[in-house]
Amino acid sequence: MSAPSARAQATAAIIVAIRRIVAGSVLSNQRRAEILKLHPTDLQLLNILELSGPTTPKELARASGLSSGGITVVLDRLEKAGYIRRAENPQDRRSLLVNFVRPKAGHPIFALYKDDEANARKLLARYSEKELDLIADVLTRLTTPPETAG
Repeated sequence: MSAPSARAQATAAIIVAIRRIVAGSVLSNQRRAEILKLHPTDLQLLNILELSGPTTPKELARASGLSSGGITVVLDRLEKAGYIRRAENPQDRRSLLVNFVRPKAGHPIFALYKDDEANARKLLARYSEKELDLIADVLTRLTTPPETAG
């Protein structure tokens, strides 16, 4: 049996790193959700909503993989906690837009990702613009649902 090629070894190392990132993220998300007294799914839906901007419940369901009923339950909890606001959708009277309500300064949500972002910026500062473009492309493709991937 021949030794794996350098390409196969590099691919395997990347896949292991991605699995470690996912596992660490899931566990970190649980700790962060506990701090905010939220369900881990609620925190990640908030994250999706903050990153995407106002969106419909249907789009949130697609992005999260939750059913329409599951999305309704999460949105009800987030609205009750004051993190979101539902509003009429000016593009479609039959649907709603869900808006992230930015908490006041000093809210614990602001501290949750601060260290991670600082560490990522420090690490990424080592790379050239071309390398950063490649990293961004890979991560974007990894996080794009297959039905919309190009």
